[in-house]
Amino acid sequence: MHIIERLCPALFLLVPQFATPLAGQQTGGRPVTIEDQFALKDVSDPQISPDGKWVAYVVSQKDFEKDLNQSDVWMTSWDGVTTIQLTHTEKESESDPGWSPDGKYLAFLSDREDENDASQLWLLNTAGGEAERLTDGKNGIESFAWAPDGKRMVFTIEDGDSVEVGGTDTTHKGTPKPIVVDRYYFKENYTGYLGRKRTHLYLFDVATKITTQLTSGDHNESLPSWAPDGKSIAFVSKGAEDWDRNDNYDVYVVDATPGAKPRQLTTFEGPDAEPDWESPPAWSPDGKQIAYLQGGPLKLIYYAGHKVAVIPAAGGIPKIPSPNLDRNTDLLRWSPDGNSLLFLIEDDRTQYLASMPAAGGSIKKLLSSRSEVSGYSASSNGRMPCWSDPSTDMRTCDLSPRICPTRPVRTWRGPTSAFRNSAAR
Repeated sequence: MHIIERLCPALFLLVPQFATPLAGQQTGGRPVTIEDQFALKDVSDPQISPDGKWVAYVVSQKDFEKDLNQSDVWMTSWDGVTTIQLTHTEKESESDPGWSPDGKYLAFLSDREDENDASQLWLLNTAGGEAERLTDGKNGIESFAWAPDGKRMVFTIEDGDSVEVGGTDTTHKGTPKPIVVDRYYFKENYTGYLGRKRTHLYLFDVATKITTQLTSGDHNESLPSWAPDGKSIAFVSKGAEDWDRNDNYDVYVVDATPGAKPRQLTTFEGPDAEPDWESPPAWSPDGKQIAYLQGGPLKLIYYAGHKVAVIPAAGGIPKIPSPNLDRNTDLLRWSPDGNSLLFLIEDDRTQYLASMPAAGGSIKKLLSSRSEVSGYSASSNGRMPCWSDPSTDMRTCDLSPRICPTRPVRTWRGPTSAFRNSAAR
């Protein structure tokens, strides 16, 4: 399989059922109002099944009367003919769909039925039936990833002691606890005061539902990624003693065995696979290399561009396949055959899906339309659904020739096009 230089025109996929009419829409046309946005639904996080036949995704909508955001998990067949809503909660939300390696099950996170409103892991047989709750930890699950054999998962879980804002004093009922600041990086947007909690990796046995801690220490781990043979996990952390004072993230590898000692893979004095970019280290299909995003020098903070880097999984000197690219890259993956790297490129107020040879070479744009591709996933046969703004469309492209459909598939257009269609009436 190889990546063809010119793909057939990008096709729209997914869900005409979501095309909810705008509130008070009239055939004569009218100005768009604030209330109209609450009738619109947003599509995100496309995840294609291992066999390439189905795409799972999240559909979200704001509820003006209840003052909340609510999301459910849906799936649509690759040809766009069949669409199924998999979850149907009214107040709680479901997110982060993830296919089991055999394609029979779909795991997702949800705060439904949890007294602490924490996100727990649920498992759904896509052939039918009710979803099963797999975890009940007090702090919930931040993220998960399936092992290649489908028998285990790796979690990121926030744990440890913390001084929480709004907590209560045991001697003075109802009195908030004092806020104790004993670290350099003590507060964060949206989160507030951080306390002393840390996020670590945990192994989870799907059959027994037993969770075992894999990493520990006074630091955070994130973005876990399984090796193809299921024996190791790559992740991101800051191992320096005073890690609160810099963004010097590095890629580590640890054996998927409790008690194993992590091995630091990268040593660049700057961010490697910075978690804010949400692009986990990517193992090559043969397990011999790991691709990741390398930032710039620490003194440039977030003004430095993020480039694609590749390093031997056993350790060594990383290579930059595109050293002259002066644009940010994101969401890095390998092509199924391991010959190419797939990623997003920021350029001229757009973000497009691109590829290049893993050893270096020319960069090819995979979708010709001018849009903002915010997410994508790839199956083993090269099919890729892409989440594209500004019209919040789901588009499809294919890495192999002569597979692209010759007829239009069913379409759902998101907020921008809905406003445009209303104004055109």
